Amino acid sequence: MLVCEVGSGITARFWHDNWTSLGPLIELTGPRGPGTTGLHEDAVVAEALRDGEWWLSRSRSRNRLISMVRESLPDAAGIVASEVDDMYLWKPGNSVASSSFSAADTWEALHPAGEPVFWHRQVWFQGRIPKHAFITWVLARNRLGTRDRLRAWGLQVPATCVLCNTTDETMQHLFFDCTYSSEVWNEFVKLIVKLVYQAAVYTIWKERNARIHNNSFRQATVVIREIKQAVQARLDPLSRAHRSRRTDITLLGTWMSRFG
Repeated sequence: MLVCEVGSGITARFWHDNWTSLGPLIELTGPRGPGTTGLHEDAVVAEALRDGEWWLSRSRSRNRLISMVRESLPDAAGIVASEVDDMYLWKPGNSVASSSFSAADTWEALHPAGEPVFWHRQVWFQGRIPKHAFITWVLARNRLGTRDRLRAWGLQVPATCVLCNTTDETMQHLFFDCTYSSEVWNEFVKLIVKLVYQAAVYTIWKERNARIHNNSFRQATVVIREIKQAVQARLDPLSRAHRSRRTDITLLGTWMSRFG
């Protein structure tokens, strides 16, 4: 939103500009504000000053609108002594006001991020394959058009799983319980888990010895990164070997999608 940083107060509009911590005062008081307080609607901030004070500061009126405006006004001393021009700034959301416009900050202010979900890092990790990430995102949101959902929408389709043709097709069954899917998972995941286990044992032991003999210390994040790199390096040639037999999935692809 646009905010006004008041300097001398000769251009900032008292009622309509966003120059107080409460926003435009006209939104606080409604259309009756100018008439009730005696300050016309097009007045600038400087016009609200009398002898270095706000014109309402000496008012003893108990009118609710007058009290509301009086309590929302900042200290007048800085405005009276200022020779700086009023400045209009851009302030998207809760960010700091700035004289430059940022499309990215504006987008974030208009589309605030929701609460983090537990599957975020499994879907939107660095190095992801976009089309794979998209389908995984749809899966995580339980929005894929599996047959149980199609039938719930009233479509006349068979209930059984397309892959195994034995059990009703749901997302849980299709990707994890189906015998066909289990065969795909088992071929790759078992080997990957074994490689990770051995790489972790080797790297932890190496780190232990380095601390004893070389007085060398590394953070756990560095060790984790080394394990990932070692496993990926091993999976790459294995993936090439598998491509001659199957072209739809690779060991390295499974590693990146599950553990990257």
